[in-house]
Amino acid sequence: MSDLDKMYKKRMALFKKLYFYANGTYDPQLGVSLYDDSVLSDEDKTFMHEIGWKANEPVLLEHDALMNDIAELGRDERLSEARLIGEFVAAAGDRYRRGVNGPISLRYTRLLPAHGYRRARKLVSCGVCGYYEHSLTDCSNLSQIRESLWIGYSWASPVGVYADLTERLELPEVVPTKEDAAALRRLLEAVDRAADDEKPGALEKRLSAEKVLRGNAGTRRALLSVLAEIGVLPNIGLPIRPDRWIDHEDMVEAGMELDTTQGRSDLEMPWAGWRGRLGVDWERAKQVFWAYL
Repeated sequence: MSDLDKMYKKRMALFKKLYFYANGTYDPQLGVSLYDDSVLSDEDKTFMHEIGWKANEPVLLEHDALMNDIAELGRDERLSEARLIGEFVAAAGDRYRRGVNGPISLRYTRLLPAHGYRRARKLVSCGVCGYYEHSLTDCSNLSQIRESLWIGYSWASPVGVYADLTERLELPEVVPTKEDAAALRRLLEAVDRAADDEKPGALEKRLSAEKVLRGNAGTRRALLSVLAEIGVLPNIGLPIRPDRWIDHEDMVEAGMELDTTQGRSDLEMPWAGWRGRLGVDWERAKQVFWAYL
């Protein structure tokens, strides 16, 4: 087992002990759940100190300041395109799931326009970026968001991108291997074999049965949804271009009439808009992952 694997396994064991429902208490003043680290052993607490982890990091992220912070993070050389894409490839290889959000964070830092909070037409959020209105008064627990990133979930939101990139600054870069690149290609080729009428849910089940993707349903969904967010997996609702930002409310409204979103809340655009006949946009895939395909 590599040092990375050992450290990852140890982190997951720590998180399992700390972040579970019964160990969280909602703080009405902060507007967020906090987790009790007294359940941890002295050894766990020592490890937590060694990796610079806080059980809770509640912060109030005001919209306009958050937009400025995301733009500033995008200018940091430690968060290069090569790193954010490469660590996604390592996530596709199931070696570094923490890297899954990289392409989404890259898209935010490169394309999100400067703007003030503008309430969406039909949503309680900013129509441009998706910043939820409750975040104007309630804190976000960055530790809990980052824990989910380590598990392998994705966050296509300003708060999620901020939590991702501010922690990544403190982490060593993970370079993908040839095996990781091969896993990404196997994934894309498996998607491209889809029948014309295959929908996202059926594809997820097929990829699981074929053992193309490891992990749980959430981590498998995260990889596919990120590929959809950057246009590698096209959708029937709203085309995604590499040089154009799509407002959050436009993306949500484009998915409101899809049969894959009606009656279920776990499928969202743009992933909800993928269909088997669309397969993979190989030209876009090679633009993004040229070093690995």
